[in-house]
Amino acid sequence: MIPLHELLGIKEENFCDYKVHFATGSNDKKEPYNAFLIGEFQEWQECQTNKNFGRDYILSLIYYDKDIWMFGGVYKVLPVPPIPIERDTGWKGWKYETELTDKASDYIGRAFFRFKKEFRASYPVLELVPKNGEPIAKMPLSHILDKRVALTDFLGFDQVNIDHKTLKRIVSDNIISWKSALSNVKGIYLIVDTLTGKQYVGSAYGDECIWQRWANYAKDGHGGNVELKELLKFNGEEYKYNFKYSILEVCNMNLGNEYIISRETHWKEVLLTRRFGLNKN
Repeated sequence: MIPLHELLGIKEENFCDYKVHFATGSNDKKEPYNAFLIGEFQEWQECQTNKNFGRDYILSLIYYDKDIWMFGGVYKVLPVPPIPIERDTGWKGWKYETELTDKASDYIGRAFFRFKKEFRASYPVLELVPKNGEPIAKMPLSHILDKRVALTDFLGFDQVNIDHKTLKRIVSDNIISWKSALSNVKGIYLIVDTLTGKQYVGSAYGDECIWQRWANYAKDGHGGNVELKELLKFNGEEYKYNFKYSILEVCNMNLGNEYIISRETHWKEVLLTRRFGLNKN
């Protein structure tokens, strides 16, 4: 298999110019991947908890699946000191200025590497040789897609696991693959508060399909649900960006309301969302 540095065209004598960023979210590992899909990865990466980017270039590897990392590009760290930033949530960090280079740009969102990361550091130097495992620079290529991953790719109901920003973009852009799939099924869905882990089970029945229900969530975060309204009222409207959406079960549009409601009840009981989650009934 082709190693990382060879595919990207980085010579060994230049390893010292690079830091590798194993990009994962703190509450949701696929947060940077979702940011990539909506074109916000660079902005996401530039906000750091500490002064992590101490070399000329950042080689970005985005968490995709267990031991699989997607190439997110090589970024030049501009000669501008990072500035301290603070968000409304109380998060404090540093804002860098970077520039996406054209190095191996054809492989961005297409090349995937296999690497079992057994150390804690998310920003190792490219020449690092871990105590366990192969050198970072020589991690093997897993596969290359024919085309770059994109938000327009609806991969199936069992693969849906998106955050609020992604849902909002899907709905606002009226992405056909998603709209077509979600407009032709009723079903049971799950909303998770990624800060607390609490879950909300909901359903789409009657004249509504999942697309209509989720379009309402994309608009205001609560979709008219009393429990979620209360949560947003207490924590503020921006709290909706902590929500993630997935589908538990899809149902034929011809199935009656009673059946779908019974399936919703089943999932509430399985996941204990009345006792430990966000469902009240």
